[in-house]
Amino acid sequence: MSHEVLRRQPEAPSQAGADGSSIRYANGPLKRAFDLSVGVVLSVLTAPIILLLAIGSAVSFRAWPLFVQKRLGRDGRPFSCVKLRSLPTNVTVDADKYEIAPVVTRWGKFLRTSHFDELPQCWMVVTGRMSLVGPRPELPALAATFDQVFVSERLAVRPGISGPWQVSTASAGLIGETPELDRLYLSHAGPRLDAWVSLRTVGGFVGLRPLPLERFPGWLRNGSAPIDAPQADIDGAAPTTKHEPVDVGRQTAPSS
Repeated sequence: MSHEVLRRQPEAPSQAGADGSSIRYANGPLKRAFDLSVGVVLSVLTAPIILLLAIGSAVSFRAWPLFVQKRLGRDGRPFSCVKLRSLPTNVTVDADKYEIAPVVTRWGKFLRTSHFDELPQCWMVVTGRMSLVGPRPELPALAATFDQVFVSERLAVRPGISGPWQVSTASAGLIGETPELDRLYLSHAGPRLDAWVSLRTVGGFVGLRPLPLERFPGWLRNGSAPIDAPQADIDGAAPTTKHEPVDVGRQTAPSS
């Protein structure tokens, strides 16, 4: 995919509402102020944890413990995304989850399943390249294999450390396999969704399991509540009515 295609101005997704309020919130000053203040605090609080985990990665892989990849940011602008090393040095930079599965070590699995490898991304929030909540930043080569309408939609906002996809069972696969999860964020972005995702993310560190889409809260799945509604239900309870997710742009994942 050419840089001209990656950096074109994305159109607001059709599911974001006629007034585009979700996109405006995601890119607005209120969310940025919250990201900056919380990002600074988290960067300081997690520094000792990152240091200890970095030592573990350095010993485990006998390599520099910080791993830097080019990922796609808002409007398709590539940026350097920092993670704690969770894979051996002989793994190719653009390998996807299915390709790396056979070579993940016990230490690497711990970092990846706990998402501790993503703690350095708090620094990216402070610099403004990422948000606390939003679509996960994707590799350019992998994004090129997804439906390009979906890719364009998700590039309308800053990528996030966590989001609906990250706290769902779909995170075991590839982002492009379940575009409906990122589209949930694009159509419902607001304080309520940010609070729900943040609580689910923190809960993941203490054993809270990811949820399938059908167990997401009803207000999120069917849009029955406004984005600025009161505090979210963190236990993910949902109505018994079965929800059929939109399957626009679904791609077949590599089998290797």
